[in-house]
Amino acid sequence: MKLFKTLIIMVALTQTVFSQNIQKENTAVLLIEFQKTWTEKGVFYKLIKKEYESRNVLRNTINLITTARENGLKVFQAPLILDKSDKNYKKTPFPARLLKRFTKGTWKAEFSDGIYESTDLVIEGRYGFDATEGSNLEKVLRDNNIKTVFVAGFTTDHCVKETMNSLIDKGFDCIMISDCTATKNNKLQKKIENEFTIITSEKLIDKIKK
Repeated sequence: MKLFKTLIIMVALTQTVFSQNIQKENTAVLLIEFQKTWTEKGVFYKLIKKEYESRNVLRNTINLITTARENGLKVFQAPLILDKSDKNYKKTPFPARLLKRFTKGTWKAEFSDGIYESTDLVIEGRYGFDATEGSNLEKVLRDNNIKTVFVAGFTTDHCVKETMNSLIDKGFDCIMISDCTATKNNKLQKKIENEFTIITSEKLIDKIKK
């Protein structure tokens, strides 16, 4: 029991929690790969299923983006779409190609139920784990005067992490929405959370409503 309490204290000390007020006109929510490949069935879904379901990721995210839209925050979608006719097809992540995930024109590439609205801005051209790679993400963020980006999606240790690091390098303030992300186990989830500033969806909703 003492060891468990010590570990909890260590995690609390290493995590940086976002506590500032937000400027709505310069703030956006970025959703990375909220697609049925991750959230419905198949090998990718099975990979994150335990964390995804235990953390109520889909429900948390829908609640958050509903509030964000209602309060004037922009929602950006960064799906991964695999199209064999695209010149960058062979640059896409090998596991996705090998297992035929995120395939254009199939359910595997569709947005998860309840995630997409027509007012969302959908990023185009993406082909890497990093959602800025090959895409118009940086340009669209700057065109909309976005400076602070709250990030959700899959998986925490690959696409979320790499995209956040890339956006931070480009000068954006990036915050991970911890309970709107998931990966294969809680230990890895917490490890990546400790590398970034984080916030829960509930606390972010409270800030948006202020």
